[in-house]
Amino acid sequence: MPESVESARRPPHHPRMKAPWFVPTCYLLFGAVWIVSSDWLMDVLAPGKEALSSLQTMKGLLFVVLSALLVWFLTRRSQAALAAAEAEKFAVFQKTVEGANHILRNYVNQMQILTVAAEDCPGFDPQALAAAEKVSQEVVDALTRLDHVARVTAAEIDAAIYEDLRRPPA
Repeated sequence: MPESVESARRPPHHPRMKAPWFVPTCYLLFGAVWIVSSDWLMDVLAPGKEALSSLQTMKGLLFVVLSALLVWFLTRRSQAALAAAEAEKFAVFQKTVEGANHILRNYVNQMQILTVAAEDCPGFDPQALAAAEKVSQEVVDALTRLDHVARVTAAEIDAAIYEDLRRPPA
């Protein structure tokens, strides 16, 4: 299989996206350094047990605020990378549909030229011409539905492509 086809089948690598263990590891390191260093600082700075208790409470609240900021900072970058990946996926889908549209509409146009030529042929079956025109129109309609898929999900694409097959016969 050519490299370009094989690489298109693999999930894309996004260098800005972090491995699942990155955020918990940062939190673990931050928490461990915080506890050891802040406990040492409290022992040095606290003048007595009453002051130590108040300082420990403030230290705990400050830890919660700083950890929330750390988690927000680390996850917002991953969220931005996910949004960029989603936008790229949609752009690839749109270009694929655009390319398929171009190829198939050219084919349909060629079939219409053939149909016009066949109409001038004596003895050509008019029912065959009508069937060819019907199939050409069905192709154009299916391409139009696919072109209007708003969300790129397997279910949305499936629904657009196979809509005619799910409709009860008239």
